[in-house]
Amino acid sequence: MLLETYSPSHVKAIINALGLDIVSQTSNDFLLLCPFHGNRNSPSFSVSHSKGVYICFNPSCNASGSIIDLVKALSHRNDFEALRFILSSQQEVTENFADDLEALLEEKQIFEEFSQITLDKLYAELNSSPQAKEYLISRGITEESMDYFKLGYSGQQNMVTVPLHSPDDLPVGIIGRSIVDKRFKNSRNLPRNKTMFNLNRAKRVSSTVVVCESSFDAIRVHQSGFPNVVATLGGFLSKENVANLNRYFTKIIIMTDFDDKNKHVAEHCRKCYPGTCQGHNPGRDLGVQIIKSLPYKEVLWACFDDNVVYPHGAKDAGDMTDQEIRTCIINAVPNYEYAAWDMY
Repeated sequence: MLLETYSPSHVKAIINALGLDIVSQTSNDFLLLCPFHGNRNSPSFSVSHSKGVYICFNPSCNASGSIIDLVKALSHRNDFEALRFILSSQQEVTENFADDLEALLEEKQIFEEFSQITLDKLYAELNSSPQAKEYLISRGITEESMDYFKLGYSGQQNMVTVPLHSPDDLPVGIIGRSIVDKRFKNSRNLPRNKTMFNLNRAKRVSSTVVVCESSFDAIRVHQSGFPNVVATLGGFLSKENVANLNRYFTKIIIMTDFDDKNKHVAEHCRKCYPGTCQGHNPGRDLGVQIIKSLPYKEVLWACFDDNVVYPHGAKDAGDMTDQEIRTCIINAVPNYEYAAWDMY
């Protein structure tokens, strides 16, 4: 007789025993590339954690059924053989429990809490500094955003500050930027390789996320009507950043910088060796890194129009109006189309 309920570990064991790879998961389902049609990019096949039922959301396929139907179809077993296959996989669940537990423990990131008292003092100092507020306004940041993100100011350092949080909302540090020149000074041991700016809020808003490089760019995107935005806080994507994007989002829109290649020419360039360096675009390189690190996610490139990445030579969201930012996100194109523009 077919089991009516399953544990997530049991369903996972059955899927693995069938030779299928789990791409990602939600709170209720495992997500896979559909084994019944040529599903190569974004996973369209869902298997319930508790019921074992499956469905393909591609309208041209629309395969669906129970876990025993899946076993029969993919392993060419009859009803009795399929049921025995399902029951035998419970032994694998027991044998792999220690490994699964260890993996879960390894995934949990430990963060050191940053002083909320310090954040409150910096926020209060910003509200009493017209000079600091004028600087933020000159960067296109509204007073509403200053309050929403609890931006701050240090008169001693003459820097505006942006609080950074862990994915679970714990304050973990500040990003500091001078108001007289482009000088950065972050709090000690800022864990930017373990989290991203605004990740704590964006993960609750949508399964789609816009990825920028700087916190200011992310704030500008937020003001334009897209609260589902994060910032990598630099041109490097750590394995923890990849894990967070994979865990919380199914669709990713790249809005990293579009740099001037002539400003990134190296005399002894390892990438171009043995040829002469023709210049590089670090923001586009970061986008490519995102694509290569998340091969089963739906990833798009923000762009203004055909063969126009950002309007009027803008480098990033900070150089655009709210409407221009919205247009770039709405017009985002898939990687195969963007690659044809030869903009990397």
